[in-house]
Amino acid sequence: MKKSLLFLLLALVPLTFFSCKNEPGNAQAGIVARGPDQSIDRFEAEIKKYEQADSVQMPPKGGVLFAGSSSIRLWGTVEQDFAPLPVINRGFGGSTIPEVLHYAKRIVFKYQPAVIVFYCGENDIAEDTPPQVVFQNFKKYIGETEKNLVGTTVVCISAKPSPARWHLWKSYQQFNSMMEQFAQNRPNLHYIDIGKQLLAANGEPDPALFTEDKLHMNANGYARWTQVLKPVVTELYNSKTPK
Repeated sequence: MKKSLLFLLLALVPLTFFSCKNEPGNAQAGIVARGPDQSIDRFEAEIKKYEQADSVQMPPKGGVLFAGSSSIRLWGTVEQDFAPLPVINRGFGGSTIPEVLHYAKRIVFKYQPAVIVFYCGENDIAEDTPPQVVFQNFKKYIGETEKNLVGTTVVCISAKPSPARWHLWKSYQQFNSMMEQFAQNRPNLHYIDIGKQLLAANGEPDPALFTEDKLHMNANGYARWTQVLKPVVTELYNSKTPK
């Protein structure tokens, strides 16, 4: 009987360990970059292309910088959509927040933008980083931006719903809620919720707004983003630009 009880207790120890390890509340704030086997510099080639372009013609300071993951990178009409604002697009790869922060000195801070439009965090959660840790990384990014770009306004876009990642929507909503609450106490941080703009009448992502991969937006989806974002970004930019 004693041997059986001892065997049962020993069998439960590994289960308890892994359960505690994976519990989101036990994740250390801001330390999870990506998966343990994935490098922080996997998009180095894309960053070097931006630097090469800068060496040919450096964008003017004081513009509107779009930064973040592939939803920014693939926004091919962003300059036209936000005209006449001076727009710089520095989205890259399918990046995560730690990766954007890793390259911030090279593709964010040096432009000294008046306004940053930031979209990132969706891939982090898709790579199994808990929303709480993604939010801590977001706060770290904002903190570094405030330190390096005093007076710059950041417009953070909520993580979007999409058909391909609809199963993650609750996690995205948790992250969105934390960003929204954080922005309420920071005058230079503005949270923009674009979730409803991408939903159909049935409350699910509208497939007419997405490409064939059901993850990235098509021209119709970006038109929805522009409709919401442009008035906000224009007002913020004009408030920081001498008349």
